[in-house]
Amino acid sequence: MIRATVAGTILDEQSRTPVVLLRLASLDKYLPIWIGPSEAASISLALQKERFERPLTHDLLVTVVDGLEAKISRVVITGQRDNTYYAKMYLTRENQVIGIDARPSDSIAVALRADAPIFVAEEVVEAVAASLLTLDEEATRTLLERLRGQQRAAGAGGKTDQATAAEPETDPSADNDPLLPPPDEDGEGKDS
Repeated sequence: MIRATVAGTILDEQSRTPVVLLRLASLDKYLPIWIGPSEAASISLALQKERFERPLTHDLLVTVVDGLEAKISRVVITGQRDNTYYAKMYLTRENQVIGIDARPSDSIAVALRADAPIFVAEEVVEAVAASLLTLDEEATRTLLERLRGQQRAAGAGGKTDQATAAEPETDPSADNDPLLPPPDEDGEGKDS
């Protein structure tokens, strides 16, 4: 398994679909996963450590797990088929480990709230090697500036979705974002 961290969420300008970027530090690459807008907003809020008076769905799940005296021990992106990623959340309670199938976007949102590590199975990395982003120093700087700009815009607007808060730092006449590979053929916003 390869340890991953969440670099942030960005908007694929071509499909208008949010993308979560997982940084695979040991490989110095990024894994883009297209997700839904609700999950992107939830991930963005978790990255910003924002809390609400009433719990949102992913916060509620962490609270329920805690209330059952269990712990979310890790999240693993376990597979990829037909442009769709699969994941498991692992819960531990006493000496018992339970693996629960979940969408990667929900798993990531929960892992961020539970301070649980995120991993990507080596088979997944091998299967999607062509989709991994290898960024040189300039591209990495551009991506990080873009993510920071979106975080600032999200913070300034209160409830603005970080994934859609800022325009890319590319030529607006371009039809796609040069930092991202194209989404699947139908442009679906699934975890694909």
